[in-house]
Amino acid sequence: MHIKTSSEIRQSWIDFFSREHGHKHVKSSSLIPDNPTLLLTGAGMVQFVPYFLGLKESEYRRAVTIQKCTRVGGKDSDLENIGRTTRHHSFFEMMGNFSFGDYFKAEVIPWAWDYVTKVLGLPKEKLIVSIFAGDEITPFDSEAFDIWTKKVGLDENKIKKMGRKDVFWGPPGPTGPCGPCSEIYFDRGPDFKDPDERFLEIWNLVFMQFEKDEKGRFKPLAKKNIDTGAGLERVALILQNKPNTFETDLLKPILDAVCEITKTPYKKNEKADLSLKIITDHIRCISFLIADGVRPSNLGRGYVLRMLIRRAGRFGYLLGAKEPFLYKLPKVISDNYSHTYPELLSSLKTTSDVIKQEEERFSETIERGLVYLDSLLSKSGLIISGEDAFDLYSTYGFPVELTIDIAGEKNKKVDLVSFEASKEKHSEVSNKDVFAVKLTDKKIYGDLLKEFGPTKFLGYEKEKCEAKILAIISSNGNRVERLKEGEKGELILDESVFYAESGGQVGDEGQIITDHATLFVLDTQKHEGLFVHHVEVKSGEIKTGEKVSCIIDLFKRTRTKHHHSVTHLMHSALRKVFGESLQQAGSEVNHERTRFDFTLDRGAKSEEIEKIESMVNSWIQKKLPVEIKEMSFNDAMKTGALAFFGDKYGDIVRVIKMGNDKDLASVELCGGTHIKNTNEIGGFKIVKESSIAAGIRRIEAVAGEALKEYLKKLEEEKTVKNKELEEKYKKLHEKLIKLNAVSEVKETNNLQEKILQAEKVIGKLEASQNIEKLKAQEDKIQKLSNKISLFIPKPDSYGSSAIKTYIENKIKSESSSVFIIADITSENKLTFFVGVTKDLIQKGIKAKDLVNKIAEITGGRGGGRDDFAQAGGKDISKVNDALEFGKKLVFEFKLSNETKFS
Repeated sequence: MHIKTSSEIRQSWIDFFSREHGHKHVKSSSLIPDNPTLLLTGAGMVQFVPYFLGLKESEYRRAVTIQKCTRVGGKDSDLENIGRTTRHHSFFEMMGNFSFGDYFKAEVIPWAWDYVTKVLGLPKEKLIVSIFAGDEITPFDSEAFDIWTKKVGLDENKIKKMGRKDVFWGPPGPTGPCGPCSEIYFDRGPDFKDPDERFLEIWNLVFMQFEKDEKGRFKPLAKKNIDTGAGLERVALILQNKPNTFETDLLKPILDAVCEITKTPYKKNEKADLSLKIITDHIRCISFLIADGVRPSNLGRGYVLRMLIRRAGRFGYLLGAKEPFLYKLPKVISDNYSHTYPELLSSLKTTSDVIKQEEERFSETIERGLVYLDSLLSKSGLIISGEDAFDLYSTYGFPVELTIDIAGEKNKKVDLVSFEASKEKHSEVSNKDVFAVKLTDKKIYGDLLKEFGPTKFLGYEKEKCEAKILAIISSNGNRVERLKEGEKGELILDESVFYAESGGQVGDEGQIITDHATLFVLDTQKHEGLFVHHVEVKSGEIKTGEKVSCIIDLFKRTRTKHHHSVTHLMHSALRKVFGESLQQAGSEVNHERTRFDFTLDRGAKSEEIEKIESMVNSWIQKKLPVEIKEMSFNDAMKTGALAFFGDKYGDIVRVIKMGNDKDLASVELCGGTHIKNTNEIGGFKIVKESSIAAGIRRIEAVAGEALKEYLKKLEEEKTVKNKELEEKYKKLHEKLIKLNAVSEVKETNNLQEKILQAEKVIGKLEASQNIEKLKAQEDKIQKLSNKISLFIPKPDSYGSSAIKTYIENKIKSESSSVFIIADITSENKLTFFVGVTKDLIQKGIKAKDLVNKIAEITGGRGGGRDDFAQAGGKDISKVNDALEFGKKLVFEFKLSNETKFS
């Protein structure tokens, strides 16, 4: 079989390792890693980290994957090289094979050689390999050298000995597994002058054989592991004999679509080609990120996505694409990749919607931002200050990467150090809360943490405690010795029962009491391990060093506890109904309700909402035990507990397990306060499901006492509404009697249905009466000297339905006629209606133009069709002036094909 296409390469890789060498084929994991320490998945080994670290026992000893990867941001970012080299991308597919304590160098090196030479058919003379040369810490990798030379039979001059920087992997932190590498390169020939382009690395074999300890010593691992990675794009480039990866079958269809949409030919202009390549690269990465649940934001992976969309948009702008266009491209990515990654097809509409929304936001400011940046670049000097770069970011939405791009085109740089300082300074100001006491500079908390250490939290076991005031901070952010009656401030205590806001759960409220003072605790926040109690002195005075009694607001804490626990159950139910790919996108839990944001590209159906409610209420009624355990993070991961990116986890974590082995409802890592049995929750109801952004849904729900209050309020509102409906129908019934139409309303016990019927009957009859009222004034039709018939009845309350019916009938049955009617409702709302017959439209009179000129006299405006249009008026006192002006315009109109109405 002659392998050439990307699909054939993928299949050959999987077949080679699974069929011929007993590997388990493991599907690609998400670009959002199941690891809170990582921003995005940047390597094939990410999903196997627990196995490599010995934290988890794998069900298989050998694995083969083709992993979705992205490297944007951080030390491994390829952003600046994209489009400028033949091989770099923001998104790529990493083909990998892995061994967890099974085979090692003696097996993997010959296999790698067999695959590239026999399966792919690459000429042996074109292949070069590298091995670790050794240094003062770790010896030369003689084992790999011997296997390459003796077992594979490779010539020594084809083996390059390289240093630690190039061919030694890890450890991922200060300690952990690590080892030398051996890379396979393909020589593309002397036409490529740049050595990095000529000698293309296609496969990296990592031999994890050491463990670095706390003292910096490298000891042999008891179980040696293999982690390899071969870039699909690079292999395709070689097999398809293309000058760059953009012309392979992986990217050429996308590039062609970009050319078509931007109306820019490829290979006609070097600068245009760079823009085309960057857009092609970015839109592929953007589509995969959105399909995996990432959404644009100013933080973390959301920032990466926003930056890519805006950067691609700016390069489109350079090609003349001034309107949003990127949102049209995800279909071509789906068409070419969904056979391997079906999530691209299922999320296609959401992907386009998210991109379009982001493009529209940026299009509002890009032009002004470019003008401002151009003014900065025109100044003397080679550096754009961090303050100016941040101003571009905060005011015009320019990611700093975009500013770096544009500055680089003018041979200028951006001061990134001062940019980061400006960003940090801004975040402190913009993240202030509604509490006036939250004006404190963060530095003071760091100083207090160093001075006193973390606050000891007792709130899991207790509702009240005795504590000592360690420090007092005034509302203006200064340390003070006392707070007096009426003053607000912040207290730092040695111990506390007040839960500090984190993990979506709001901070506790309550009271702090001394023998001579009472303080209300308005909120509790946490800065690292320091609990900050926001207080208002209700009576008396407090001083640093005093002993105090802390009492939480048990009413609010209990309700919050119910809502937090039920949120875990709801999250579990959501994942069961919508699938494990559903991701939490935010939450807020308080005593009034729980709010939960999650990724979903459509609204939930009513039957799905009912299913979620039923599932949660079933778990509540089953009286499932809630078990709370503290354990190491690694042990927690072994239990299958859910952990969330963005949450900070220490070495020891709390695992909240709801249910038992027979009926397991939920297992999550959580530092919040919880119930002991699901039955305590009482009940659960979703009160609202809505969209808060493209691809992000929000559920608001109530439980326990809050649910009872909600249901009571609903009943009260229903009673009030019924009374209102009864009163409304009474008035409608009186009208029906006057119109002699009571019998036309069918009998029904549904009051709302009766009202709708009555309104329909009355509307129909009143419209009929008003049409007759208009017809009765037809003797006022004027035949103007220009042979146009003009009808302007007196201003009155005719109703829009009657006017519309009257005019539409007339313009169909009459010729050379214009109808101008002013409607004034009982609330004094003025509307003008204009109708024009077909023959006059052809001669230049248009209803939409005429109605606007009439309405302008009263300060109004409107629109519509050439034959029928309406416009709202403002100044009702000028209604007759407006009608006279309309008459004048029609009177002065000359019936000539050359003359147009104006």
